[in-house]
Amino acid sequence: MKRFAKILSLCMATVFAISTFTINSYAMSKVAEEHRRDLTAEEITTIQTIFVADHYGKLYPDVVKELGNDPGVLFNHFITFGIWEQRQPSAWFNVDAYASRNYDLQPIFGDDIIVYYMHYCTTKNEWKTRPTPTKEGALWDNANVYSVYDFVKGQQGPKKGAIPVMTPNSHPGVYVEQLQNDEKK
Repeated sequence: MKRFAKILSLCMATVFAISTFTINSYAMSKVAEEHRRDLTAEEITTIQTIFVADHYGKLYPDVVKELGNDPGVLFNHFITFGIWEQRQPSAWFNVDAYASRNYDLQPIFGDDIIVYYMHYCTTKNEWKTRPTPTKEGALWDNANVYSVYDFVKGQQGPKKGAIPVMTPNSHPGVYVEQLQNDEKK
């Protein structure tokens, strides 16, 4: 009987652990959930101008596996969950890189992720004068990238103790092609 109780207890603990810690395309971090809010129609329409469904689907196969690859469904996932999780809407925009590399915006916008999107989308005339808003651009310029949630209104730079999500020496998700001199010979 004791052995049966132990096995049953172990099975129940396993089921609980799996159900508690399994992450799917709808799960969000505590920080993302704290920042999440309803978007206005104007914000949705504006942000949609930089969303590329094919790119989003390739970057996030977990979402495609769960929801399929319909562009409207993927965009809905992005504005409902992905934007708050700092998922990337296209190949040419990463909100963390944009916030980290535009020091003048940090004290004004702080950790308001939507304002960074709105600024980028509505200031196309500034795109040539601002740093490239991608992780690849940050890597090229040897710049650290912090989570947008690490910025504080009124303060330039991330909050004290913030750890970069990407550095020139550690750049998850950014692949650097290395030339093979031996193959060229």
